Amino acid sequence: MAKAKKIRIGVDIGTNSIKVASYFTKKKSRKFNQLLKYDFLEEDIVTDIREVNETHIMNGLKKVLSELPYKRADMNVGLSASFQNTFFLQLPQIASHELKQALFWELAPLLSEPVDNYDYDYAILPQTAKKKVNVLLAVIHKNRIEWLQKVFKSLSTSMSVLETSTLPTIDLFQRSNPKMSEVVGVLQLGGSNSHYTIVDPGQHPEFLYLPFGGNNLNRTIAKAADIPFAEVEYLRRGILETSTSDIPLTTLYMENQKVENQLKDLALTIRKLNFRHFYNAGQKVEKLYVTGGLLNDSFIRSFFTLSEKIMEIPAEVWDPIEDYYPDITVDTSNAHQYSTAIGLSLR
Repeated sequence: MAKAKKIRIGVDIGTNSIKVASYFTKKKSRKFNQLLKYDFLEEDIVTDIREVNETHIMNGLKKVLSELPYKRADMNVGLSASFQNTFFLQLPQIASHELKQALFWELAPLLSEPVDNYDYDYAILPQTAKKKVNVLLAVIHKNRIEWLQKVFKSLSTSMSVLETSTLPTIDLFQRSNPKMSEVVGVLQLGGSNSHYTIVDPGQHPEFLYLPFGGNNLNRTIAKAADIPFAEVEYLRRGILETSTSDIPLTTLYMENQKVENQLKDLALTIRKLNFRHFYNAGQKVEKLYVTGGLLNDSFIRSFFTLSEKIMEIPAEVWDPIEDYYPDITVDTSNAHQYSTAIGLSLR
């Protein structure tokens, strides 16, 4: 029997950056846990996120992994998805060794191409019905990961690939809140897109892919104010106080009707899903938990967490760093970004 590795590494390859979480399985070694980040803008290799290519990602991976004993670790890798690729399935109770094959056949009617063109990963959710197993399933097109597999092969290591931020994040949220009895929403705000999940202990989770993220805001504000994309990003993170035209971020937000409309539409879409869940399941979403790198923007954080009039339910920031990496202090401009990487490291 192969000996279990003592180090787990989660690698979250997002649109704007690569986040890495290393986690030691032995409690006495957890002082060596690390959270690392490679930011494509901060490294000055691009001036706009749309310029990032596979070479940039490959070099970033090599740089962050060089700081870790990755050859002795179990490695799980997540890729940012540009579509809703997470599914919930409820299957008859079957042996664990038969589950992957069963999922293969269940996937066929859900996909637009032959199932052989995809790879997939899954997590088992808490049971809600007798003799049934609840499965959270994520799929990835194989041509999305072929180049990435070559990169890891060149590093003399292997990986498990998962194309989603939803699966490891929700898996981690449930691990962090095993006794939660109320229905809640988990909103993950990212760079190019966001994901919303309703977690109901008595029902299967509901997912919503949201084509909204920090890059949308950057482009909208940069175009209106005639300032560079990267400058807007640093303003939103609090790295810069005012733009080159001496305009503070709050003013750039307040004077931009498109940004206001984007945020209102996003909030309305989430409220509609909450209402639909109440209508169908009879259970009201009681609270909203918000995570993701977009929360480093104080305006966005306030929008989602300070006013119940906007979301119609109380909200708070959820950051798993406090639970799993209590000895690590993350710079305020880079906080809230590691939930996917931590979820991957603990799978």
